[in-house]
Amino acid sequence: MTVDLSAYFNGFVKEISLDKTHLARMDRAAGTLKDLLVKEYGLPPSDVFLQGSYANRTVIEPVEGGEYDIDMVAVCVDQNVASDVALDDLERRLTADGRYQDRVVRKVPCVRLEYSEDEVGKFHVDVVPLRRHPDTGELMAPRRGSPWKQTAPSEYTEWCRDQGEQFTRTVKILKRWRDENQKVHNAIKSIVLQVLVAGVMPDIEDDAARIVATFRALHTQLSPLSAPPVVPNPVLLFENLAASWPIQDFFDFVKELDEAVGAMAEVESASTVADAADVWRELLGPDFPLPSPDELGLRLEDTSHAEKPSSRGWIEAPDHRCKLAITAKRSTRKGGRAMIPMKSNEPVPRNRKLQFRATVESPPDFQGRVYWQVVNTGSKAREVAGGLRGEIFEGRDLDGNLLGDGTENWERTEYAGSSHEIRALLVSGTRVVAASEYFKVPIY
Repeated sequence: MTVDLSAYFNGFVKEISLDKTHLARMDRAAGTLKDLLVKEYGLPPSDVFLQGSYANRTVIEPVEGGEYDIDMVAVCVDQNVASDVALDDLERRLTADGRYQDRVVRKVPCVRLEYSEDEVGKFHVDVVPLRRHPDTGELMAPRRGSPWKQTAPSEYTEWCRDQGEQFTRTVKILKRWRDENQKVHNAIKSIVLQVLVAGVMPDIEDDAARIVATFRALHTQLSPLSAPPVVPNPVLLFENLAASWPIQDFFDFVKELDEAVGAMAEVESASTVADAADVWRELLGPDFPLPSPDELGLRLEDTSHAEKPSSRGWIEAPDHRCKLAITAKRSTRKGGRAMIPMKSNEPVPRNRKLQFRATVESPPDFQGRVYWQVVNTGSKAREVAGGLRGEIFEGRDLDGNLLGDGTENWERTEYAGSSHEIRALLVSGTRVVAASEYFKVPIY
């Protein structure tokens, strides 16, 4: 790597990892449920335990609209009980408990308990009743309408933990990449991704270099294939973890790898931290950090040239019933129609398209219109005729055409080394009844 992004990757892994508050919530939910299952079935505590990403230490925060979860198993079924009967019995026992009766959701391989949503996302616990094989003592898992199937949750958890810290970090990073780039119902399963990563991941301490090499190795392994590969379970070698991977979903995953490998060339050629971090952010999502405007020497200077509402004969008369807020997206280095969310004061490269939307809260009988104001500063903007802006205007597209009710506006980043801020104004007659916060756009 030509630039050092180790601090940025440390910040990213911390940002996508669940914090102590949510881990404590998961622990409380698991502890309470374990106590119930131990008592209900008369089990030793060792027969109720966790599996999945939380147990494997690869759990991450969900993307917006997603869920985080716990997977719990209980070795609680007699040898001759059918799968459906075991799942129905577990469902009945959980529903009978007042703490869970309104949380129970029937699933094919488990019983799900859905908890209230918090600021991270929805949270649920999947509970699987297991039994032991009558001859071998091996654990068997149910599935509605199907026979029991051998499983080894503790052994798989131990295998994951034995792979080491580099594996844990790599899996977390690639899971976030998957979540940002694939729809949940078509995405590669976490267990398949984990095993594929373990098979190709090099022993490289630097996160950026290791992720680049892992992307390329996965692409080299999978891109020539005309069907999903066989992915043996490392603790049950006869089991192909990719057996149910739909072929189109596999091709979609390879397509995402194609794009990731293309981005890796840009990462390696980036000459500045800002350029490299921007590529990673587009690939891994908005939780990947960028340099601050101060670090890039970008700040808003004198804005006395900005147009005053009074110059239009408007008066500022705030109406507490009206509120105005701005959200924004920007185009990516690939161009086209792809747009990604952006935050206020987030540095943006030159030659990006920006889409701003204003959200209006007002009384039902309110009559008014949204206007926009862009204010910029910077030597390059001052040097170009018409480059310095501060005007109030109606929302428009990049060709200057007015847009509908005015709640949308498009801009383009043109002057590197400058800083912009944009706000929306809600105007009724000659009264400015609400104004959004300024959305800051530093351009490098």
